[in-house]
Amino acid sequence: ESAGGDPAAWAEFGRVAQEAGDYKAAVYAWEEVVLACPLSAEVHCTLGELYATLGGVANLRLARKHIAQSLDLDPSNTRALYALVASASAYLDELEKASKSKRGAEDDGAEVARELVKHGAEQLVKQYAGSKMQKVVAEVMVAHTS
Repeated sequence: ESAGGDPAAWAEFGRVAQEAGDYKAAVYAWEEVVLACPLSAEVHCTLGELYATLGGVANLRLARKHIAQSLDLDPSNTRALYALVASASAYLDELEKASKSKRGAEDDGAEVARELVKHGAEQLVKQYAGSKMQKVVAEVMVAHTS
C-alpha cells in the first residue's frame, strides 16, 4: 500500500527496507521523509548515510549534500560529522578509481570533498577536546586528512 504523505510510515518503510538490505528502496522512502521534514537534521543524516552505503560518485555526492544539510541544521551532530568525513573520503576514493574523463568532470567536487574531510575532522577533534577519546579521534582524523 502507498504511504502517501505520512512521514512516519515512510520512515518505518525506510527502516524495514534498510534492515532487509534494500538500500535503493530505503533511499526512496527517506527522500519522502525529507520532503515532509526538511528541517530535520536526523532525517538528512540518515538519508546521507544511505546514499553513502549505495556508493558510487553520484550517490556519494548526494550523501555529502544531505550530511552537510544535517550539519547546517545541527552543527554539533557527532554522527553527521563522522558521516561527512567518511562519505567525502569515499567520494575521493571513488574518483581515484574513476576514468580520467570522469575525474576531470569532478574536479570541483574533489576540492569540495577535500575541504569537507578537513572541516569534519577539525570539528570532531574539537568536540572531543579534553576527553579521554581526544587522542584516538585526532589520530584517526589525521589518517583521513593525509
